[in-house]
Amino acid sequence: MNHRHTTLRRRNQRGASLLEVLITILIMSFGLLGIAGLTAASLQATKMAQFQTTGLQLVNDYAERMRGNALGVGANAYDMTASYTGSTASVTVPTCATADACTSAELASIDRAEWTNNLRQRLPAGGAYVQRNGLTVDVWIMWQEPNQRFDDDSDLAVASTGGSQCPAAALAGYSGDPPPICMYYRVSI
Repeated sequence: MNHRHTTLRRRNQRGASLLEVLITILIMSFGLLGIAGLTAASLQATKMAQFQTTGLQLVNDYAERMRGNALGVGANAYDMTASYTGSTASVTVPTCATADACTSAELASIDRAEWTNNLRQRLPAGGAYVQRNGLTVDVWIMWQEPNQRFDDDSDLAVASTGGSQCPAAALAGYSGDPPPICMYYRVSI
């Protein structure tokens, strides 16, 4: 009798282990999809951190150039107040009228052009908005985040509110989508 009961029980359980394996595969696939999503988010955050570090290095470079030409800073020759265009084209680096003796304005023009070229090479569609404010200089570094898309214009309004975002004057003529990512720095000269 006991042998017959065991045989009936086995017949009733046929396919149960297959069902358990399928459920396990389903649960594991959801887990793997979650891990893949976390990996993608981690890579995106890493790229953003890389752009932010590059922006900080560029601001430090520009600040050192300004500190080396105090007369140019005093004349606001280092200000860059044109609207962001997202251009990636190189800027022509001017030369001095006298090769061995640059004026402070000529030196500032050279510094601005070289720095802008460096910015555009190191950040995607890099740009800057620079304005002297007394003994400090406000610098906004701007770039386009690759593969970033916005569904409506509300993000442009948020991006132009100031603070750590883009100043409104920097985006005055820009109509692209998406708006650039902006990082704000204040540098003491």
